[in-house]
Amino acid sequence: RGRIFPLQHLLPSSSLSPPLVPLSDLPHITHFYPVKMPSQDQLKEIFNLYDEELDGKIDGMQIGDVVRAGGLKPTQAMIVKASGQEFKRKGEKRITFEEWLPIYEQLAKEKEVGTYADFVEGLKVFDKEECGKILCAELRHILLALGERLSADEADEMLKGVEDAEGMVKYEDFIKKVMAGPFPDE
Repeated sequence: RGRIFPLQHLLPSSSLSPPLVPLSDLPHITHFYPVKMPSQDQLKEIFNLYDEELDGKIDGMQIGDVVRAGGLKPTQAMIVKASGQEFKRKGEKRITFEEWLPIYEQLAKEKEVGTYADFVEGLKVFDKEECGKILCAELRHILLALGERLSADEADEMLKGVEDAEGMVKYEDFIKKVMAGPFPDE
C-alpha cells in the first residue's frame, strides 16, 4: 500500500533526450518530490515515529521508509548510494537522526529519476510492431526480472486492469498509471 514502484531500469541508456510529450500535457502526473521540504523539526517528528525502541535511533533497514515518509521517493539504489551502505537484515545497525538527516538532504537534492518521455522510450524497445502496445506477459517479466525487481504480487497489482483482450498493454497508459501515484487497494 503506497509503495513506490520505480521504473528506472526501463530508461534507455541515453535518457537525456528531450521529452517527446510536454509534461504540461499530463496534468494528472505527480512529481517525485515535494515542492516544499519539511522543516528539520518536522523531519525529527517523522524520524521519531519510526523509533520503535525509543532510544533516538531507527533500524538501518528503515532508512528508506523514513525518507519516503518525509516526502521523497527514492529508489533503493539511491538510498544505498546516499547512505554509503546497504542494510541486508533488521537489527544490523541502528542510526541516529543526526546520521539520517544528511542522507535525507542528499536525496532531496537528487533530480527526478525519470520523466514520462524517458519511460516511454524505455518501453518502446519492447514494442516490436510499433503499435504502442507490448505483451502484458513481457511487461510482467520486465517488472519481475529487471532493475529493482518487484514481487509477483506487486507486479500483478500494477498490471491490474491494463491488459486488453489480446494480452497487450498500451504502455503509455500504463506509465501514466504508474506515475500518477500509489495504488489504492481495490
